[in-house]
Amino acid sequence: MNSFEHLVDKLAKKSGVFSEIKVRLILEEWEAIIGSPLSNKTKPVALKGGVLYVLCEDPMWAQELRFYTTDILKKLRARLKDTRDVHLIKIVRRSEEVAGKIYS
Repeated sequence: MNSFEHLVDKLAKKSGVFSEIKVRLILEEWEAIIGSPLSNKTKPVALKGGVLYVLCEDPMWAQELRFYTTDILKKLRARLKDTRDVHLIKIVRRSEEVAGKIYS
């Protein structure tokens, strides 16, 4: 892990201010983590207290995401070592604008 990611990880654990940066790091890897087409229908919007909030407005894709939650968590931990504190994925079924206000 490079020093910037390590610093972000330490600060994110101490303060919610840096969770947005961690979400951005996850977003960069999102397609590689969950694959297409699911990555095109979902979007991580917040990371708080070890919970990754993922926006998914369509019930069909939300169900698909639920089915793969355990695998996604394993891939997150393996691919993004600084997100080992992610222990749960919650699916948000609201508009992106509303989800951003509520969960960030």
